[in-house]
Amino acid sequence: MDFAEVENLHDFYSCEERVVHTQDQRGFYIVYDVALKDLDELEKELLLVGSHFIQRFRTEKMAEEASTSNQTADVHSCSGTDVDGVAVLLDLWTCETEFLESKVQLLNCYCEAYQHTAGAEERFALARVVTDIMHSRPQLDLTQDHFAQVYRAETDCLRSHQQLIKNVLDNQIENQRQYLQRIWREDRKGSTQDFGLPLNYVPKHMVSVGGSSPALMNVCLLEVHPSLCLASAVYQGLVQAHTELCQLHRATSVSHKLLLQQKLLHQALQSWNSLVSPGASYSSQIQKDLFSGVFFEDPGLVQNVGLSLVESAEEKDGMQGEREKHSYAVETFSKLLELVTVRHRLLESASETAHLAQLYRNVASDLGFSEFHLHLRPLPFDVAEQKDQTEQRPIFITAALEDDSSVDRFSPSHLPLSIQELDEEQVGRFSFSSEEAVSRLMNTQSIENLQVTLACQVTQKNALISAVKVACLCHWAESVTSSAESDRVLHSDKDVKSTTGIDSKLKSSSGKLQEKSDMKTPSTTTRERLMEAFVSIQLEKVGLRDEMLNSYLQKKQAEGGLTQTLEEAAKIKRSLIIEFLKRQVCEKQLNSLCYKTR
Repeated sequence: MDFAEVENLHDFYSCEERVVHTQDQRGFYIVYDVALKDLDELEKELLLVGSHFIQRFRTEKMAEEASTSNQTADVHSCSGTDVDGVAVLLDLWTCETEFLESKVQLLNCYCEAYQHTAGAEERFALARVVTDIMHSRPQLDLTQDHFAQVYRAETDCLRSHQQLIKNVLDNQIENQRQYLQRIWREDRKGSTQDFGLPLNYVPKHMVSVGGSSPALMNVCLLEVHPSLCLASAVYQGLVQAHTELCQLHRATSVSHKLLLQQKLLHQALQSWNSLVSPGASYSSQIQKDLFSGVFFEDPGLVQNVGLSLVESAEEKDGMQGEREKHSYAVETFSKLLELVTVRHRLLESASETAHLAQLYRNVASDLGFSEFHLHLRPLPFDVAEQKDQTEQRPIFITAALEDDSSVDRFSPSHLPLSIQELDEEQVGRFSFSSEEAVSRLMNTQSIENLQVTLACQVTQKNALISAVKVACLCHWAESVTSSAESDRVLHSDKDVKSTTGIDSKLKSSSGKLQEKSDMKTPSTTTRERLMEAFVSIQLEKVGLRDEMLNSYLQKKQAEGGLTQTLEEAAKIKRSLIIEFLKRQVCEKQLNSLCYKTR
């Protein structure tokens, strides 16, 4: 810790320009014996690498001279004096130094996050990440003519990774500070009701957890942010994304894998810098009711809602016994906790759905389909009409290109919540934007409506995941039989951005299908099979939605026209929507996706 009035009890290191010094708790410069052993091993490795590329150069040069002339090889080539070995070693040391410096900068970010982590499992996960980075080495391609290209690419990956994780963690620290300032206002005094809240900090005495070379922004003395443990999840996400990209593009060589890693990190950094706020794809009303955290993300205001409800119930109902009061208070705050949990999960699902919807649009566009396959026209329960025969989706989606009468060309200006396609007026009506709106949600019926809303959103998210994964898998299967096309797609930035890699030439194949050409080459047949793997979310849902509305009308007619209360109507709608979701997952969507995957 770099602070004048704090005495270090452990070894630490400092940086002077590009030189790293290790010092003990008294400030004396020391060198660990393990560091000397690592230096010896590194020296041997660099000598082997340099010797390999020198020998490779000599072998290729002698073979070239032997093929172009019948004369004997050059004396300098045979003696090895045609290669400047000292210059090769200098290049090796220069590349290795840049690689290690970039690695140190990346390690500093994860080490500072480790200093903030409190849980044993989180610390173990971050320690594993640090260990993996420490032992990472450049994956040299021994078939190349020089080692500098691989070193530059590896160094570039480390720098992009470091910039990405630094931006993520710095943003997390700023958000945590804003959250703490929102909780611990100047007029707030400590009490027993503050149990469970994160500890406050005094915004004075800025210190650097990373010593003389801080990797992240400086923090105040005794300022701790345990949420920085998410750094390990970012690392694991990057590793998993790179693995799946290599499998998708069948990258087996070192250079191809490294190229994909470079593009992945560049795209991740670009996406982070241009990241929009959650809920930007939805309408302004949804952003206000669901995504706005001005009121509901303030623990003090939410706590006041619960306390006011308890006090008003005591005054209104005249509760006398302490047991009855405590029971009602527990029930009230249990409902509040359920609201907080459901809203958090709904926020996550809605944000992920928005991202997946963009990927789905990219897949549809590359395959020659329009965006309206994503949407289902809203049709309220009370205005629906009985249909003798529900819409049946075509066996193959390519049939929709020839006859699109079964497809509704409805395309809203903003992405709706999934529940709004089924029932927006009653089950899908909620708001977390004010105290009055939250108080109206503090009943069993409203909580059940929110749970159904969450179930609809999760089902929509899973449907989009399945549709995008099927497109990726089928493209991978198609690329097996077309290696040349796969190599061309590999060097396209668009593949990493959309993680689908669908060839843009498929748009021309959709035109061929629309012309109903009788002449079909084998390559066209392959493209048609790839298009048949496209999943229309609208066609998967419209038939089941019509059956659900028919069931509602039949139940309404069975009651003989008796007037239903709002509670009874909402209960029937919730049960029908849940049945609709179960059938969508179990009977229709899952079976069709499994068939298309095969």
